[in-house]
Amino acid sequence: MGNLNNQYVSMKTERLKVLKVVGEKVAQVVLENEVCLDAVKIDKIDAMLGPFEDHVFKNKVVKQGIIHKQIFYVDHDNIVRHMSEDVPYMLTVDIPNVRPGDHVDVQNYLQDIDVDYQLIPGCSGKPGTLRQKIVAHILVKVSEWTQVDVVTDVKVFPRINSMKRISVRKGY
Repeated sequence: MGNLNNQYVSMKTERLKVLKVVGEKVAQVVLENEVCLDAVKIDKIDAMLGPFEDHVFKNKVVKQGIIHKQIFYVDHDNIVRHMSEDVPYMLTVDIPNVRPGDHVDVQNYLQDIDVDYQLIPGCSGKPGTLRQKIVAHILVKVSEWTQVDVVTDVKVFPRINSMKRISVRKGY
């Protein structure tokens, strides 16, 4: 309890385990690949991040995973077809003050992913080639588990002086 301008303040605290952000940075993945494809037209290519692992080193995070793609195309018989493809990647993100340890947590947020492509049709019954370039931006946030004391309740009481004399007059 403390005294504040003739008032007493009572505070209640609790100890919480929280994630404290150590650092964050946007990483860019740039990939190029080719696949043989018997197609006359590409309808669309959808890409997303697949499974990944993060490895924490002093002042950096190494991210390793795959980008999963769904390729929708039209074949020579005018039938829409589909194929999926997994493209591996690895990147390094420099984040100052990051250290490996049991209390480190890495969070990843995909900001955007784009695929640019060029279809080179095949000839004489041979399949064509689909050339692709993939660009993705991933926010990598490194946090550390820590304990902090948080104020959960505050009460303010007026100061009462119980020692003050009160004179009472009897009769008139």
